Amino acid sequence: MRLRVLGAYGAVDATHNLTGYLIDDRIAVDAGTLTSKLTLVQQARIESVFVTHAHADHIRDLPHLIVNRFNQNAPPLNIIASSEVMDRLANYVFNGEVWPDFEKIVAPETGRPAIQYRAVAPGKKIRIGTTEFTVVPVNHSVPAAGVIVEMDGQSVAFTGDTGPTDQFWKRTNRFENLVGVITEASFPNDFQTLAAESGHLTPELFERELVKIQRDIPIYASHRKIPYDKKIESEIKNIRDRRARVLVEKQYTL
Repeated sequence: MRLRVLGAYGAVDATHNLTGYLIDDRIAVDAGTLTSKLTLVQQARIESVFVTHAHADHIRDLPHLIVNRFNQNAPPLNIIASSEVMDRLANYVFNGEVWPDFEKIVAPETGRPAIQYRAVAPGKKIRIGTTEFTVVPVNHSVPAAGVIVEMDGQSVAFTGDTGPTDQFWKRTNRFENLVGVITEASFPNDFQTLAAESGHLTPELFERELVKIQRDIPIYASHRKIPYDKKIESEIKNIRDRRARVLVEKQYTL
């Protein structure tokens, strides 16, 4: 399984990019960074995008991806999210005012809608083609759900933005073919109160979450806020658990 990290940060500047992951060139998790790092040909290869929650830093490039594919000979893009997250995308983003509801518009190149919404009840699984998505709620400041993506005999788990959580790890521990976990550490340890209030983790909280994960696999901290990146990275590296890793923007083989 190839994981391309297009964006690994909770903010953006000239050298850091918002959250966006691409698995084997065809499955995306979150869309803070997609179109801004991919060619039109690469964008057309994406089959599905899972959205963990509707905050702008996780969906920034999604409308642009849809528009670009709308004008190509590409099949409908599957937009997958928990039912609560999908409601927010429909009501606040693709509502005919901020962006069109592309599911109701026929693409000129294909004669089909550009997207297909795939809302999934929390705790349930959906299979699209050869890929399975297990959707599990996490603890954030707005409705949010992580996902366990299973394909070609391997699985990888993404929490998206979350504070301390239990249900997600209980579900993740059932996957014997798990090869990696992408979670977060948005703020340094000095900002415990802010992290708790906003539904995020610090390295200290990240370390406590590691105890709940029963697999001996790499566990990556993403979504670092740029001004504190070096401090968070140092605090992660000081954790006495060899599974703890700092996620960077590159391609991983899991």
